[in-house]
Amino acid sequence: MKIVSVEAIHLRLPVVRESADGTQDCLLVRVHTDAGQTGLGEVVSCSHVARAVIEAPRSAPFRHGLAAIVEGMDAADSASVWRAMLEGTSWYGPGGVTRQAMSGIDTALWDLQGKAAGKPVRKLLNEQAADAVPCYASVLWPEGPEKVYSSAQIFLAQGYRAVKYGWHPMGPDPMLDEALVAAAREALGPEVDLMVDAGRAWDAETALKRIERFEKYRVAWLEEPVQPYDISGYRKVSERSSIPIAGGELMTLVQEFDNLITDGRLQVIQPDLGRVGGITCAEKILTLARKTGARVVPHAFGTGVLLAASAQWAASHKQPLTEYTRAPSPLAAGLVRHTMHFKDGALHLSDAPGLGISLDDQIVAKYRVA
Repeated sequence: MKIVSVEAIHLRLPVVRESADGTQDCLLVRVHTDAGQTGLGEVVSCSHVARAVIEAPRSAPFRHGLAAIVEGMDAADSASVWRAMLEGTSWYGPGGVTRQAMSGIDTALWDLQGKAAGKPVRKLLNEQAADAVPCYASVLWPEGPEKVYSSAQIFLAQGYRAVKYGWHPMGPDPMLDEALVAAAREALGPEVDLMVDAGRAWDAETALKRIERFEKYRVAWLEEPVQPYDISGYRKVSERSSIPIAGGELMTLVQEFDNLITDGRLQVIQPDLGRVGGITCAEKILTLARKTGARVVPHAFGTGVLLAASAQWAASHKQPLTEYTRAPSPLAAGLVRHTMHFKDGALHLSDAPGLGISLDDQIVAKYRVA
Protein backbone atom coordinates (compact mmCIF):
# COMPACT_ATOMS: atom_id res chain seq x y z
CA MET A 1 0.00 0.00 0.00
CA LYS A 2 2.13 2.83 -1.35
CA ILE A 3 1.44 6.51 -0.79
CA VAL A 4 0.57 8.01 -4.18
CA SER A 5 -0.14 11.59 -3.11
CA VAL A 6 -0.87 13.82 -0.14
CA GLU A 7 -3.72 16.30 -0.58
CA ALA A 8 -3.90 19.41 1.60
CA ILE A 9 -7.52 20.58 1.93
CA HIS A 10 -7.73 24.15 3.20
CA LEU A 11 -11.22 25.25 4.26
CA ARG A 12 -12.12 28.76 5.40
CA LEU A 13 -15.34 30.61 6.20
CA PRO A 14 -16.01 33.79 4.16
CA VAL A 15 -15.65 35.90 7.32
CA VAL A 16 -13.11 34.91 9.97
CA ARG A 17 -13.28 36.80 13.27
CA GLU A 18 -10.26 37.22 15.51
CA SER A 19 -11.67 35.08 18.29
CA ALA A 20 -10.55 31.86 19.96
CA ASP A 21 -12.51 29.71 17.51
CA GLY A 22 -10.28 27.52 15.38
CA THR A 23 -13.25 26.09 13.48
CA GLN A 24 -13.45 29.12 11.17
CA ASP A 25 -10.34 28.08 9.20
CA CYS A 26 -8.93 24.58 9.06
CA LEU A 27 -6.54 22.30 7.18
CA LEU A 28 -7.26 18.66 6.48
CA VAL A 29 -4.94 16.08 4.95
CA ARG A 30 -6.03 13.26 2.69
CA VAL A 31 -3.45 10.60 1.90
CA HIS A 32 -4.10 8.60 -1.29
CA THR A 33 -2.65 5.13 -1.89
CA ASP A 34 -2.19 2.84 -4.87
CA ALA A 35 -4.71 0.46 -3.28
CA GLY A 36 -7.44 3.05 -3.80
CA GLN A 37 -7.80 3.71 -0.08
CA THR A 38 -7.57 7.17 1.44
CA GLY A 39 -6.89 8.32 4.99
CA LEU A 40 -7.89 11.57 6.69
CA GLY A 41 -6.08 13.71 9.25
CA GLU A 42 -6.31 17.26 10.57
CA VAL A 43 -3.66 19.93 11.13
CA VAL A 44 -4.22 22.50 13.90
CA SER A 45 -2.05 25.44 12.97
CA CYS A 46 -2.00 28.51 10.74
CA SER A 47 -3.59 26.74 7.78
CA HIS A 48 -1.89 28.81 5.07
CA VAL A 49 1.57 28.17 6.50
CA ALA A 50 1.01 24.48 7.26
CA ARG A 51 -0.31 23.92 3.76
CA ALA A 52 2.95 25.32 2.38
CA VAL A 53 4.92 22.90 4.56
CA ILE A 54 2.98 20.01 3.04
CA GLU A 55 3.01 21.16 -0.58
CA ALA A 56 6.55 22.59 -0.88
CA PRO A 57 8.66 20.74 -3.51
CA ARG A 58 11.88 18.89 -2.74
CA SER A 59 14.81 21.20 -2.13
CA ALA A 60 18.29 20.94 -0.68
CA PRO A 61 18.73 18.17 1.92
CA PHE A 62 16.60 18.37 5.08
CA ARG A 63 14.26 21.10 3.81
CA HIS A 64 11.66 19.27 1.71
CA GLY A 65 7.87 19.55 1.71
CA LEU A 66 6.14 16.72 3.53
CA ALA A 67 4.19 15.41 0.54
CA ALA A 68 7.37 15.12 -1.52
CA ILE A 69 9.04 13.22 1.33
CA VAL A 70 6.36 10.58 1.89
CA GLU A 71 5.12 9.92 -1.65
CA GLY A 72 6.15 6.43 -2.73
CA MET A 73 6.58 5.18 0.85
CA ASP A 74 4.68 2.29 2.43
CA ALA A 75 1.57 3.68 4.17
CA ALA A 76 1.58 0.70 6.53
CA ASP A 77 5.06 1.54 7.81
CA SER A 78 4.20 4.67 9.75
CA ALA A 79 7.41 4.47 11.79
CA SER A 80 9.55 4.80 8.65
CA VAL A 81 7.33 7.56 7.30
CA TRP A 82 7.67 9.40 10.60
CA ARG A 83 11.48 9.15 10.55
CA ALA A 84 11.58 10.33 6.93
CA MET A 85 9.43 13.38 7.72
CA LEU A 86 11.58 14.23 10.73
CA GLU A 87 14.83 14.00 8.76
CA GLY A 88 13.49 15.66 5.64
CA THR A 89 12.34 18.78 7.52
CA SER A 90 15.13 19.04 10.08
CA TRP A 91 16.54 22.24 8.55
CA TYR A 92 13.34 24.12 9.42
CA GLY A 93 11.80 21.76 12.01
CA PRO A 94 11.28 19.85 14.17
CA GLY A 95 8.66 21.76 16.19
CA GLY A 96 6.05 24.41 15.55
CA VAL A 97 4.23 24.34 12.24
CA THR A 98 6.40 21.51 10.94
CA ARG A 99 5.25 19.15 13.69
CA GLN A 100 1.68 20.36 13.29
CA ALA A 101 1.69 19.59 9.57
CA MET A 102 3.22 16.18 10.26
CA SER A 103 0.30 15.51 12.59
CA GLY A 104 -2.21 15.47 9.75
CA ILE A 105 -0.22 12.93 7.75
CA ASP A 106 0.40 10.70 10.77
CA THR A 107 -3.30 10.61 11.68
CA ALA A 108 -4.23 9.87 8.06
CA LEU A 109 -1.83 6.90 8.10
CA TRP A 110 -3.51 5.51 11.22
CA ASP A 111 -6.84 5.87 9.44
CA LEU A 112 -5.42 3.96 6.47
CA GLN A 113 -3.90 1.23 8.62
CA GLY A 114 -7.22 0.71 10.38
CA LYS A 115 -8.99 0.37 7.03
CA ALA A 116 -6.37 -2.09 5.80
CA ALA A 117 -6.73 -4.20 8.95
CA GLY A 118 -10.53 -3.92 9.01
CA LYS A 119 -10.38 -2.47 12.52
CA PRO A 120 -11.20 0.86 14.14
CA VAL A 121 -8.08 2.79 15.14
CA ARG A 122 -8.75 2.27 18.84
CA LYS A 123 -8.48 -1.50 18.36
CA LEU A 124 -5.07 -1.06 16.71
CA LEU A 125 -3.95 0.76 19.87
CA ASN A 126 -5.66 -1.50 22.40
CA GLU A 127 -7.80 -4.55 21.64
CA GLN A 128 -9.66 -3.88 24.90
CA ALA A 129 -10.48 -0.28 23.97
CA ALA A 130 -13.84 1.11 25.05
CA ASP A 131 -16.75 1.44 22.65
CA ALA A 132 -18.03 4.66 24.23
CA VAL A 133 -16.06 7.75 25.24
CA PRO A 134 -17.43 10.30 27.72
CA CYS A 135 -17.12 13.80 26.29
CA TYR A 136 -17.64 17.35 27.40
CA ALA A 137 -19.32 20.10 25.39
CA SER A 138 -16.75 22.81 24.68
CA VAL A 139 -17.76 26.40 23.86
CA LEU A 140 -16.61 29.96 24.31
CA TRP A 141 -18.16 32.07 27.05
CA PRO A 142 -21.22 34.07 26.01
CA GLU A 143 -20.76 37.84 26.15
CA GLY A 144 -22.00 38.07 29.74
CA PRO A 145 -23.22 36.00 32.72
CA GLU A 146 -26.86 36.72 31.88
CA LYS A 147 -26.45 34.75 28.63
CA VAL A 148 -24.95 31.62 30.18
CA TYR A 149 -28.26 30.12 31.27
CA SER A 150 -29.74 29.72 27.78
CA SER A 151 -26.50 28.18 26.53
CA ALA A 152 -26.33 25.69 29.39
CA GLN A 153 -29.95 24.63 28.93
CA ILE A 154 -29.19 23.49 25.40
CA PHE A 155 -26.42 21.19 26.63
CA LEU A 156 -28.55 19.83 29.47
CA ALA A 157 -31.37 19.04 27.05
CA GLN A 158 -28.92 17.23 24.78
CA GLY A 159 -27.70 15.01 27.62
CA TYR A 160 -24.23 16.38 28.33
CA ARG A 161 -22.79 15.55 31.73
CA ALA A 162 -19.82 17.90 31.44
CA VAL A 163 -19.44 21.36 29.88
CA LYS A 164 -16.44 23.64 29.41
CA TYR A 165 -16.67 27.40 28.96
CA GLY A 166 -13.68 29.57 28.16
CA TRP A 167 -11.86 32.64 26.89
CA HIS A 168 -13.32 36.14 26.36
CA PRO A 169 -14.73 37.95 28.32
CA MET A 170 -12.92 36.11 31.11
CA GLY A 171 -9.62 37.61 32.25
CA PRO A 172 -9.27 41.23 33.33
CA ASP A 173 -12.16 41.64 35.79
CA PRO A 174 -12.25 39.37 38.88
CA MET A 175 -15.91 40.14 39.63
CA LEU A 176 -16.97 39.35 36.07
CA ASP A 177 -14.88 36.18 36.08
CA GLU A 178 -16.60 34.93 39.21
CA ALA A 179 -20.00 35.94 37.89
CA LEU A 180 -19.43 33.87 34.75
CA VAL A 181 -18.43 30.78 36.71
CA ALA A 182 -21.26 31.24 39.19
CA ALA A 183 -23.78 31.57 36.35
CA ALA A 184 -22.48 28.41 34.70
CA ARG A 185 -22.66 26.39 37.89
CA GLU A 186 -26.17 27.60 38.68
CA ALA A 187 -27.37 26.90 35.14
CA LEU A 188 -25.80 23.45 34.90
CA GLY A 189 -26.86 22.33 38.37
CA PRO A 190 -24.91 20.23 40.84
CA GLU A 191 -24.64 17.00 38.85
CA VAL A 192 -22.91 18.25 35.69
CA ASP A 193 -19.13 18.76 35.63
CA LEU A 194 -18.00 22.32 34.86
CA MET A 195 -14.59 23.01 33.34
CA VAL A 196 -13.26 26.55 32.95
CA ASP A 197 -10.71 27.65 30.33
CA ALA A 198 -9.01 30.88 31.41
CA GLY A 199 -7.42 31.40 28.00
CA ARG A 200 -3.92 32.15 29.39
CA ALA A 201 -5.28 35.29 31.04
CA TRP A 202 -3.24 35.66 34.24
CA ASP A 203 0.09 35.33 35.96
CA ALA A 204 0.46 32.76 38.74
CA GLU A 205 -0.47 35.02 41.65
CA THR A 206 -3.56 36.36 39.89
CA ALA A 207 -4.59 32.81 38.96
CA LEU A 208 -4.39 31.74 42.61
CA LYS A 209 -6.63 34.64 43.61
CA ARG A 210 -9.17 33.61 40.96
CA ILE A 211 -9.05 30.03 42.22
CA GLU A 212 -10.03 31.26 45.70
CA ARG A 213 -13.10 32.81 44.10
CA PHE A 214 -13.92 29.76 41.95
CA GLU A 215 -13.44 26.89 44.39
CA LYS A 216 -16.95 27.08 45.87
CA TYR A 217 -18.41 26.42 42.40
CA ARG A 218 -16.89 22.92 42.18
CA VAL A 219 -14.84 23.45 39.02
CA ALA A 220 -13.61 20.11 37.63
CA TRP A 221 -10.49 21.75 36.23
CA LEU A 222 -9.09 25.19 35.44
CA GLU A 223 -7.45 25.22 32.02
CA GLU A 224 -4.49 27.38 30.96
CA PRO A 225 -4.59 29.94 33.79
CA VAL A 226 -1.09 31.17 32.84
CA GLN A 227 0.95 31.48 29.65
CA PRO A 228 1.74 28.09 28.02
CA TYR A 229 5.51 28.18 28.54
CA ASP A 230 5.41 29.63 32.06
CA ILE A 231 6.46 26.32 33.61
CA SER A 232 7.41 27.83 36.97
CA GLY A 233 4.06 29.62 37.04
CA TYR A 234 2.24 26.39 36.32
CA ARG A 235 4.10 24.66 39.12
CA LYS A 236 3.27 27.41 41.61
CA VAL A 237 -0.41 27.28 40.68
CA SER A 238 -0.63 23.48 40.51
CA GLU A 239 0.99 22.96 43.90
CA ARG A 240 -1.24 25.49 45.66
CA SER A 241 -4.53 25.13 43.83
CA SER A 242 -7.60 23.42 45.26
CA ILE A 243 -8.82 22.98 41.65
CA PRO A 244 -7.00 20.61 39.25
CA ILE A 245 -4.96 22.50 36.65
CA ALA A 246 -5.05 21.57 32.95
CA GLY A 247 -3.02 22.63 29.93
CA GLY A 248 -0.80 21.67 27.03
CA GLU A 249 -2.88 22.36 23.92
CA LEU A 250 -0.28 24.76 22.49
CA MET A 251 2.68 22.39 22.83
CA THR A 252 4.08 20.45 19.89
CA LEU A 253 7.21 18.57 21.02
CA VAL A 254 7.29 15.62 23.39
CA GLN A 255 10.04 17.34 25.42
CA GLU A 256 7.75 20.32 25.96
CA PHE A 257 5.17 17.99 27.46
CA ASP A 258 7.83 16.38 29.62
CA ASN A 259 8.63 19.84 31.05
CA LEU A 260 4.94 20.56 31.61
CA ILE A 261 4.33 17.22 33.32
CA THR A 262 7.53 16.86 35.34
CA ASP A 263 8.21 20.48 36.27
CA GLY A 264 4.82 22.13 35.80
CA ARG A 265 3.02 19.43 37.79
CA LEU A 266 -0.24 19.68 35.84
CA GLN A 267 -2.98 17.27 36.82
CA VAL A 268 -4.62 17.20 33.35
CA ILE A 269 -2.53 17.11 30.16
CA GLN A 270 -4.20 18.11 26.88
CA PRO A 271 -2.25 17.18 23.75
CA ASP A 272 -3.90 18.17 20.48
CA LEU A 273 -3.56 15.38 17.90
CA GLY A 274 -3.45 18.03 15.18
CA ARG A 275 -0.36 19.65 16.70
CA VAL A 276 1.80 17.10 18.53
CA GLY A 277 2.61 14.77 15.64
CA GLY A 278 -0.60 12.79 15.46
CA ILE A 279 -1.39 9.59 17.31
CA THR A 280 2.21 8.35 17.13
CA CYS A 281 3.54 11.17 19.31
CA ALA A 282 0.42 11.34 21.47
CA GLU A 283 1.22 7.79 22.61
CA LYS A 284 4.64 9.00 23.79
CA ILE A 285 3.03 11.84 25.74
CA LEU A 286 0.65 9.37 27.38
CA THR A 287 3.64 7.34 28.57
CA LEU A 288 5.21 10.48 30.08
CA ALA A 289 2.01 11.39 31.92
CA ARG A 290 1.96 8.03 33.66
CA LYS A 291 5.12 9.07 35.56
CA THR A 292 3.14 11.53 37.66
CA GLY A 293 -0.36 10.09 37.32
CA ALA A 294 -1.59 13.08 35.28
CA ARG A 295 -4.77 12.44 33.35
CA VAL A 296 -4.48 12.78 29.56
CA VAL A 297 -7.49 14.30 27.78
CA PRO A 298 -7.10 15.30 24.11
CA HIS A 299 -7.73 18.90 23.13
CA ALA A 300 -10.08 18.75 20.15
CA PHE A 301 -11.51 22.13 19.18
CA GLY A 302 -11.59 21.52 15.44
CA THR A 303 -13.54 19.65 12.79
CA GLY A 304 -15.05 16.20 13.01
CA VAL A 305 -11.79 14.71 11.71
CA LEU A 306 -9.97 15.81 14.84
CA LEU A 307 -12.93 14.76 16.98
CA ALA A 308 -12.95 11.25 15.49
CA ALA A 309 -9.20 10.81 15.93
CA SER A 310 -9.36 12.11 19.50
CA ALA A 311 -12.28 9.85 20.41
CA GLN A 312 -10.56 6.78 18.95
CA TRP A 313 -7.34 7.59 20.79
CA ALA A 314 -9.09 8.37 24.08
CA ALA A 315 -11.06 5.13 23.84
CA SER A 316 -7.82 3.19 24.20
CA HIS A 317 -7.08 4.80 27.61
CA LYS A 318 -8.08 3.65 31.08
CA GLN A 319 -9.98 6.89 31.78
CA PRO A 320 -11.36 7.91 28.39
CA LEU A 321 -12.60 11.48 27.94
CA THR A 322 -12.48 13.87 25.03
CA GLU A 323 -13.43 17.41 24.16
CA TYR A 324 -16.44 17.82 21.84
CA THR A 325 -16.54 21.19 20.06
CA ARG A 326 -19.98 22.71 19.97
CA ALA A 327 -18.95 25.74 17.90
CA PRO A 328 -21.63 26.75 15.36
CA SER A 329 -19.25 26.83 12.38
CA PRO A 330 -20.31 24.52 9.51
CA LEU A 331 -16.72 23.27 9.47
CA ALA A 332 -17.27 21.96 13.01
CA ALA A 333 -20.88 20.91 12.69
CA GLY A 334 -21.41 19.53 9.19
CA LEU A 335 -18.15 18.84 7.38
CA VAL A 336 -17.67 15.25 8.52
CA ARG A 337 -19.98 12.25 8.32
CA HIS A 338 -19.43 10.04 11.36
CA THR A 339 -20.19 6.45 12.18
CA MET A 340 -20.20 7.39 15.88
CA HIS A 341 -23.10 9.07 17.67
CA PHE A 342 -23.60 11.09 20.84
CA LYS A 343 -25.93 9.82 23.55
CA ASP A 344 -26.13 10.25 27.33
CA GLY A 345 -22.93 12.22 27.68
CA ALA A 346 -20.74 9.95 25.54
CA LEU A 347 -19.64 9.36 21.98
CA HIS A 348 -20.60 5.81 21.03
CA LEU A 349 -18.12 4.38 18.54
CA SER A 350 -18.85 1.88 15.81
CA ASP A 351 -16.59 -0.88 14.54
CA ALA A 352 -16.11 0.90 11.20
CA PRO A 353 -12.46 0.53 10.16
CA GLY A 354 -10.03 3.39 10.60
CA LEU A 355 -11.51 6.60 11.96
CA GLY A 356 -14.94 5.78 10.57
CA ILE A 357 -15.41 9.12 8.81
CA SER A 358 -15.91 10.70 5.40
CA LEU A 359 -16.21 14.30 4.21
CA ASP A 360 -19.30 16.08 2.96
CA ASP A 361 -18.22 17.00 -0.57
CA GLN A 362 -20.66 19.90 -0.80
CA ILE A 363 -19.23 21.60 2.29
CA VAL A 364 -15.69 20.98 1.04
CA ALA A 365 -16.55 22.57 -2.31
CA LYS A 366 -18.27 25.53 -0.68
CA TYR A 367 -15.45 26.50 1.69
CA ARG A 368 -12.31 25.20 -0.01
CA VAL A 369 -9.46 27.65 -0.58
CA ALA A 370 -8.02 27.17 -4.05
